[in-house]
Amino acid sequence: MSKPINKKNREHLDSLVIGSGHTIMAGYIPTSIEPQTFSENFYKWAQTSKESVSQFGFWGGEIDYNTYYPDLKPEELTPKDEEFIEPMFRLLSATIVSKNWNPTDFSQNGVLKASMRMLLGQTVNCDHETNIGNAIGAVSQVIWQDEYKDGSFVIPAGINGILKIDGKANPRIARGILMDPPSIHSNSVTVQFKWDKSHPNMEDNEFYQKLGTYDSKGVMVRRIVTEVVRYLETSLVSHGADAFAQKIGDDGKIINPNFAKRTWASYEEYRDDKSKQYFFYDTKTDLALFSENNDTSQSYDDNQGNQNPNNKDMNELQKFLERIFGKDCLTLAEGTEMNEETAFAAIQELVNSRNTLQTTVDNLTTEKTSLTEQVTNLNAEVANLKEMAQVGKNHIASLRGNAVATYKKLMGDKADETIVTMLNAETTGMVTLISLTKDYQARLEEKFPMTCAKCGSHDVSRASSAAEPEDKSDNKATAQNSEKSTEEILKGIYSNKLK
Repeated sequence: MSKPINKKNREHLDSLVIGSGHTIMAGYIPTSIEPQTFSENFYKWAQTSKESVSQFGFWGGEIDYNTYYPDLKPEELTPKDEEFIEPMFRLLSATIVSKNWNPTDFSQNGVLKASMRMLLGQTVNCDHETNIGNAIGAVSQVIWQDEYKDGSFVIPAGINGILKIDGKANPRIARGILMDPPSIHSNSVTVQFKWDKSHPNMEDNEFYQKLGTYDSKGVMVRRIVTEVVRYLETSLVSHGADAFAQKIGDDGKIINPNFAKRTWASYEEYRDDKSKQYFFYDTKTDLALFSENNDTSQSYDDNQGNQNPNNKDMNELQKFLERIFGKDCLTLAEGTEMNEETAFAAIQELVNSRNTLQTTVDNLTTEKTSLTEQVTNLNAEVANLKEMAQVGKNHIASLRGNAVATYKKLMGDKADETIVTMLNAETTGMVTLISLTKDYQARLEEKFPMTCAKCGSHDVSRASSAAEPEDKSDNKATAQNSEKSTEEILKGIYSNKLK
């Protein structure tokens, strides 16, 4: 009796050269053709030659280790520190690398940060060519960099490294790195790691078939790294599969975030429709796209013959795009034929438009935050001014009351109500009230001068100018007289004047 199939995750061991070069991958070989037969006949069936493929450099080149330098001096065999350059590069990021063809996730459970020191001392090569004569330097330092935002795009965390490169032996490479902008700007590592399936319930065949696609919830089917076993080398490359693995500028950031953003966002628009899955394969010149109903590559068998997966009915492509973007969202210029090239150009234009709108939204959000802060400050200032205004109103009311009282004292029964109304009016300002009050007080002093009730002298002060009765019988009367108001004193003075 056979054992039941256990779909539980199991750990895998794999090595990955995180570069972007094409390699020969042949899938869906008919079972009637044995692998050995296929290998022996590949160049004949593909109508090409080993030499024409080798020119791409995937299988190394010939390096002459026996070159003789007759003018070499013995002291030149010991390198000096000033002969080296030490640029900083992002070596590997905590993200999904090889995203569009063999996605491998280095962002889980801190495995990448734990592996940092394994990169120390690793050889720096060019283009992953590991002949010893191709070594140009070594990794001298490693630094962990946390994720940061560049505009609206997040640059993931990752390992940065100082590459100690022999500039004297490799002047052209050194100049390419140090020029502004640099012509040599990207890096790639070869790493061996253990991994698990992102979807452990998938059978192996189904997992490899759907690798790089999205499930119904929009989660990418990918390999998740559980442990980095070792790094074998790192290389300067044209562009790496880790789009963020670039030279680090003087500001501590990768030098070309726009390239990284565009590369990472490639095909990102297809995530919006979570009900579909997509599979991409690269034949160096063609790009095929299949929906959920046809999410595997075309296969070859003895009855079908060689079929080109790009020979699809354009109506089917039109329907497929409408299911993603809606009927009228993705439009082509008048007279333009619907094909993969024009469709992808329209999609790219739509994505660029979306990015522009996002930048506008970010700017407006920043402006709104600034204006909100200004309004808050102005409200606080208004509240403070209201409080000060109330103090001013109280002061003017006091001045107005004093002016009216002084005027009435001056005029007595002849006080003109029109003037009283004018003094009480809100339109009569503080300066006017102060001026009139001073005038009334001066006239009042002139009309009713201070006089000593005992001797008739005018040499008195307002504090001692109370008119006292002729008969001062006791201290109580004196005390009562001293407590009289100014108005009563003035009335007394006025009464004596009449006598």
